Amino acid sequence: MLSVDIFSCYAVAGVGSLVGLALMSLIRTEQPRVSYALFLYRWAFVCLAALAAVLFAPRDQVAAVAKAAIGFAGMGLTLLAWAFRQLNGRRTPPWLGAVVTALVGAVLWGFAFTPDESYERALALTFAVVSVGMAVDQGWLILRSARIVGSEVSLLIVAGCFAMHWLAFLIHVLTVPGPYPSHWLHSPAWLLPISGIGISVLPLSVAAVVLAIINGRLNQQLRARALSDDLTGALSRRGLRELGGRMLAIQEHQPRQVAVFILDVDLFKSINERYGHVIGDDVIKHITHVLREHLRDDALLARYGGEEFTVLLPVNSAPEAYSAAERLRHAIETTPCVTRMGPISVTVSVGVSFHGSQRSLEEDLSRAAVLLYEAKQNGRNRVVVGKPDS
Repeated sequence: MLSVDIFSCYAVAGVGSLVGLALMSLIRTEQPRVSYALFLYRWAFVCLAALAAVLFAPRDQVAAVAKAAIGFAGMGLTLLAWAFRQLNGRRTPPWLGAVVTALVGAVLWGFAFTPDESYERALALTFAVVSVGMAVDQGWLILRSARIVGSEVSLLIVAGCFAMHWLAFLIHVLTVPGPYPSHWLHSPAWLLPISGIGISVLPLSVAAVVLAIINGRLNQQLRARALSDDLTGALSRRGLRELGGRMLAIQEHQPRQVAVFILDVDLFKSINERYGHVIGDDVIKHITHVLREHLRDDALLARYGGEEFTVLLPVNSAPEAYSAAERLRHAIETTPCVTRMGPISVTVSVGVSFHGSQRSLEEDLSRAAVLLYEAKQNGRNRVVVGKPDS
């Protein structure tokens, strides 16, 4: 049977984390969401790099140093899970992410002073919960995505294998008593070599897949700029026709449907007349920013013309489309628009139609425009949703 030195695997993982940190530090992007995810990835690799400390530990202190390093590794894994969510457009409040990360470290370090059996259970349970949560989160993203991306599937495979690995550890720890090894991986004999190798390559595997995902998204961003509106950076009409047409063609082979939103700034003419067109441009840019912050990555956002915006969003049902549109409307209403002349209150009206297999995008937009007009007639600052095709 293959035999591996687990402490050496820890050290390799720590050194690999330093390489991953260097790779993450080389990436530059203007996207706030990706920048924040990169910030989390960098700190995750800093924490995981603590595993390299076993290289410098005196022989009689290696087990104790490994315990301390495992606490940092638990925090690093939690930061990876947080970074995955951020990269996928699923926001975690910073205070919550920080509390969970600190709690994981506190649990692992706190149980380090308890009997070996308690520590092993705490370690296996903590890593199993975090890794399973990370795999489920990535799987949910792919299920909800209108387009399956190979790099994101690769990330799911890595996360899924790691989760199954820790579930197997947890079952073994709960069913098989000690003695417990000094490297603290209490597992079936057949699993231990696989675990050691997996731990060794995990940081670089994650870094490579994340680089592929971010590189793909940055390439998409560069292409989108060629099809974007100069003022806002959102898609232009041309971009909407090209990319929107592709989305609709792909979605026709999926069980989900595409909701077509048209959002119009309420009383925009009076804003221009009262404050001037420069302030009007500030309002348009503000709304674009708010929409981007509250849309999933699989949505398409376009400036359709003047003060009108269009969103194409894959959804499972009309209530989900209404909920998404209402969330955008509420975000714009409650987020102050800070201009050069001070804050301005801004609202939007929204019309939502659904793509039909026998209709063009222009026909879908015409239907949404009728619903937008109804929202305006009913008092503005509201959402009107049409009925999806049966």
